Amino acid sequence: MTRVVNHLLVYLILGVLVLAPLGAIVYEALQPGAGHQHGVALLQLGVDQHFLDSLSGTLGMAGFAVLFALPMGFALAMLMYYVPPRWTPFWEALILIPFLIPPYLTAEAWSLLVGPVGMIEQVIGFLGSSLEGFLFSLAGMGMMMALHLTPLVYILLRAALDNGNPRLLQAARVHGASALAAFRLGILPTLLTALAAAGLLVFMDTSAEFGVPALLAGYAGVQVLSTSIEGATNVWPVNLPMASAIGLVLCAMGVLVWFLYRPLVRNNEGQIQRRAPARSVWWSILPIAVFVLVGTIMPVLAVLAISLEKAMTAGLQASNFTWEHYHHIFSNSSSGFAALLTSLKISALVAVFGMASALLAANLVRRGGRIGALVDLLGTLPMAVPGVVLAVGMILFWNAPWNQLPVFGHPIILAVAYATVTFPFALRYARTGLAQIPPRLEQAGRVHGASPLRTALGIQVPLVWPMLVGGATVVFALSMRELVASLMLQPAGMQVISTYIYGNFRQGVIGNGMALSVIGIFSSALILGLARKALIRR
Repeated sequence: MTRVVNHLLVYLILGVLVLAPLGAIVYEALQPGAGHQHGVALLQLGVDQHFLDSLSGTLGMAGFAVLFALPMGFALAMLMYYVPPRWTPFWEALILIPFLIPPYLTAEAWSLLVGPVGMIEQVIGFLGSSLEGFLFSLAGMGMMMALHLTPLVYILLRAALDNGNPRLLQAARVHGASALAAFRLGILPTLLTALAAAGLLVFMDTSAEFGVPALLAGYAGVQVLSTSIEGATNVWPVNLPMASAIGLVLCAMGVLVWFLYRPLVRNNEGQIQRRAPARSVWWSILPIAVFVLVGTIMPVLAVLAISLEKAMTAGLQASNFTWEHYHHIFSNSSSGFAALLTSLKISALVAVFGMASALLAANLVRRGGRIGALVDLLGTLPMAVPGVVLAVGMILFWNAPWNQLPVFGHPIILAVAYATVTFPFALRYARTGLAQIPPRLEQAGRVHGASPLRTALGIQVPLVWPMLVGGATVVFALSMRELVASLMLQPAGMQVISTYIYGNFRQGVIGNGMALSVIGIFSSALILGLARKALIRR
């Protein structure tokens, strides 16, 4: 495969995955109205009260998520770095688990925990009704996203602490500063960049979230942009120009935050500094255990308990437990089993295709220059574009009258959507793997007459396979949990695991959905555990 073919393949892949849906969104939003004036849908947003309420709800939910996630992530990073509890790797794994649970599933679990007949009320006899009012509010929606994203805040701040210089704190103490003053002068300034990056990341992800507001916003009396876009495409009369205009606004918010976020993350890179082992203290386990209880143990136990109950209102008693929901899922005639198989097939296809495409793109990025910078920009751009916006763009592009390719209405449309959403993660793993290969090896292969394809298969793949396997498992796990693109793009008569769980919860058939949720949670944990094992071996 020549270098020209490599370039053309990468341009084609990025054009189909990224540029085509975004271009369709812009084109539809700028379509002329009845008065032949272009961009009428965009102009109408300024006087549309529903849009203004949705914008306010989105900003409020994202603001609450930042307000909750930053202090929690900051506290966890400080405790795990300076006064870690015993069995630190075990507690760190528990801290990261909430990120493996899809946020819509966390919201579902907590809606089962609270309320007058919720599991909290059944177990301790109080607090459930009080928590229900908080959960079904703007702040409660922000807290659900904060529980999901606090692990990312923790990772960013922990990396900043590892990259920092511990001698700054020691120097401040030697010169007579108190512990608090030494931390404020020697450590806190080095964390400000990481804190800002974490805040922007939480804000960007929360403002793009669909699942949590779709489940809670109606009861809370709140409107957000993501559900407004979905409603404009799924509720009659369908208003694609309005959906595109709102999507363009939400996309602009995401891209702006993303451009602010990227340089902050680059500034947070560095080398881990050696320091004396931290002293373990018993009391540090208490706040860590509280977060693990609220973010991991209680939601997982709620999902597990409901998946084993005959009737939720009958309570936690031996006579109410059954394996019936799991038997139903694994029966051949079950729609849940069909959804599981469909998700496995599509996710596996996306994992293979995504990593192969990312390896091609990573080779261009590695060479640098303007082309490399452009490929890197386009390859990571889906991180800034909300999934609901990409879904609308794909509807517009693949269902256009002039587009005769049989993609829309076929399961392959889900593979295209998943590949787009997960491409930035695949590209990151491929770039990291290629960075570990000395350039001299590839130069030697070319000197001896190897083609670029032979060089990739004979040198790159054998050396970077652990990173490729790790990236493929991450892409697989993320594809299995994708909700909004699945809801908006899945063909008629077909379901995947996320839409099955979501649909069963909305219809009140909770047990079957929770059984499939348990299977999804533990399969994701297993897959990511295998990825970590492959990377450790490397």
